[in-house]
Amino acid sequence: MTSGGTDMEGTVKIPRLEIQLTQQEAQICEVLDTVSRRYEEKENKKVQLRIAGGWVRDKLLGLTCHDLDIAIDTMMGYDFAVLVNNFLETQGQEKRSIARIATNPEKSKHLETATMIVLGKPLDFVNLQDAYRRDFTINTLFYNVHTRSVEDFTGKGLDDLKNGLVRTPLEPYETFWQDPLRVMRCIRFAARFHFKVDQAAKLAILNTRIKQALMTKISKERIGGELDKMIEDGVGRSTAIRLLRDLDLYDVVFAPPKVDDTPKGTTAIEGKVRDPEDAFKLVWIIEWLLKINPPAHQNDDLEGRIFQAEIDLGQETLLSQTRGTPFTSHLYSVIRTIPPSAIAHIASKEEPFPEKLTTRNLILTGMLYPYRDMSATVNKKSMSAGAWILRFGLKGKNNDIDIMTKLMESLDVVHRTVHGLAQSPAMDEVAIQEERTIMGMAIRDIGYGSILGKKWPSAFLLGLALDLIPRFEQLQNGVLDNETRAQIA
Repeated sequence: MTSGGTDMEGTVKIPRLEIQLTQQEAQICEVLDTVSRRYEEKENKKVQLRIAGGWVRDKLLGLTCHDLDIAIDTMMGYDFAVLVNNFLETQGQEKRSIARIATNPEKSKHLETATMIVLGKPLDFVNLQDAYRRDFTINTLFYNVHTRSVEDFTGKGLDDLKNGLVRTPLEPYETFWQDPLRVMRCIRFAARFHFKVDQAAKLAILNTRIKQALMTKISKERIGGELDKMIEDGVGRSTAIRLLRDLDLYDVVFAPPKVDDTPKGTTAIEGKVRDPEDAFKLVWIIEWLLKINPPAHQNDDLEGRIFQAEIDLGQETLLSQTRGTPFTSHLYSVIRTIPPSAIAHIASKEEPFPEKLTTRNLILTGMLYPYRDMSATVNKKSMSAGAWILRFGLKGKNNDIDIMTKLMESLDVVHRTVHGLAQSPAMDEVAIQEERTIMGMAIRDIGYGSILGKKWPSAFLLGLALDLIPRFEQLQNGVLDNETRAQIA
């Protein structure tokens, strides 16, 4: 499939709506089709298999997708997974374990799922769900394993994919009420693909009952999981923040501290929340700064992507003026480093590389910036509101909490150090040594040591982004004047 793009009005253009299977995917489809036919011959019962949802959507967009959900029309997922396992064993394959995940209506999981590895790829087997009961039309598309063709049962999925629209197959209020987490997924898909959110869906999300349902029916871990996907996807993070703000959900996802009056609980809150618009501006600027000097071996925003959605013209204009220049390049040799084996005791294999960790925590800190002036007292100890939100509101990792807290605390140190030295530049050897001492003290205070402990480059980039917020409007329009260049320098 050739690369996608956008026309002058920003509508997503997809050259050919067809799916091209990899060799591995073709082999999996062949196995599934064979098992289905053998079952029909033996039991005289027909069973149809379709790959559902996200894989179909991403393949049509030319994106890499590793998750395959196999929908079965006349059989439970676990039962068919057993048949697949037995067939593979007859072909000399090692027998695999099958994980059975039960339904959990309280957490909006309404279908039993069976998971197993088939030809080296994880597959989820589930009973076929009515396309109209799925979350969004772009996820209602199916790929028929037997006919090797795309099926659009709602008649809307392919058109919405072409037109870049996120909408629900049924009435949106009912769709979001059934599973309020779909509100977060709506924002994530719109941000990831730079699609528009259907107006009826927006109105449903703004309904106070849907907002309340998201807060009460959905666990903090699941909300945090969707937020993680927004951050780690690599595109549209600032768009996600803007949508959260516009849809009145910023204080739902980043719910502020609350007093609970228990002896070891939250007993006091001090300070005020800044405008969430600051979070959008800060994350947008951070995204631009991180793109100026992408690592040679990896581009977080383009890895594995053939299709490119609508671009941010302001950022692209800025990048055309700054990419390949020495702007902030002195920080990147530290931030973007592949970890040597010597740090295995510091970060497990599941943890991201330092460059991923840096990007993640810069974005996370930017998202929480509106809480910079707020603190909470927990068990008689004061902690930042951002740390409280990550720990108690989103059930975040200790690593994220520690780094975010340090970055937020370091903003004053960075501002004082940079602006102090800029106003009184060193003119002789003695002054240069004093300057180096001041900078060294600042770096030591922020954090220097192991690769995962080198927080000072992140703190300086964050401080720079914060200083540029007053210039956001011109930056968003792609204007980089001499005064702004001097400020960055």
